[in-house]
Amino acid sequence: MPKRGRPFEYDTDEERPVTVSLRIPRDLYNRMEAHRRIHQQSVTELLLDGLRLRLDTPADPRDIILSDDNTVIQELQEMIRTAVEKEVGKLSNFMGSHSRQTVPIPPLEAPIDPVLDIPHDDNTVLQEVGVHKRGRRPVLRQPIMDCLQAHPEGLTAVQLKVHLNTDKAIGDTLSGMVRHGLLEKHGTGQAVRYTARPDSG
Repeated sequence: MPKRGRPFEYDTDEERPVTVSLRIPRDLYNRMEAHRRIHQQSVTELLLDGLRLRLDTPADPRDIILSDDNTVIQELQEMIRTAVEKEVGKLSNFMGSHSRQTVPIPPLEAPIDPVLDIPHDDNTVLQEVGVHKRGRRPVLRQPIMDCLQAHPEGLTAVQLKVHLNTDKAIGDTLSGMVRHGLLEKHGTGQAVRYTARPDSG
């Protein structure tokens, strides 16, 4: 179609457009024709719009990352930061409200078995606890009673082991005998002395 009217006049060569010859595949050309008819555009206007869109709006994710003047990443970062700060605020309020509440502490249950009063006057171990299993009495209980009745002034655990000529730990046995009212305990620490109760014979 021949041009009508006066030809365009340009003040500088930079303003003068460049003529480009373009070969378009048939199927793409058909799509272009359908599109420009709907939007009532010329071929030049449609091609220029598509070129500007491609150059001004990166379509490749790599272009989004590498584009210096693109603000999409900054906007996404700001949205994420705002959402995180909002959730952190909710969590802080939740934790603060619960920390101000008084949580009732359930009462401790009374222990089924009394705590053993383990003396510290010798290297006491828990070996003799097993002696109480199966209902047997400690084998050293009677020798300890006999030895203390022979020494009414009382003896320490170490002295008792010497008199009994044993290297077994007797701390648990002595504690059990005190607990059952067979012996009396006097003093503290390594100076603890044991005596037989007068009515335990």
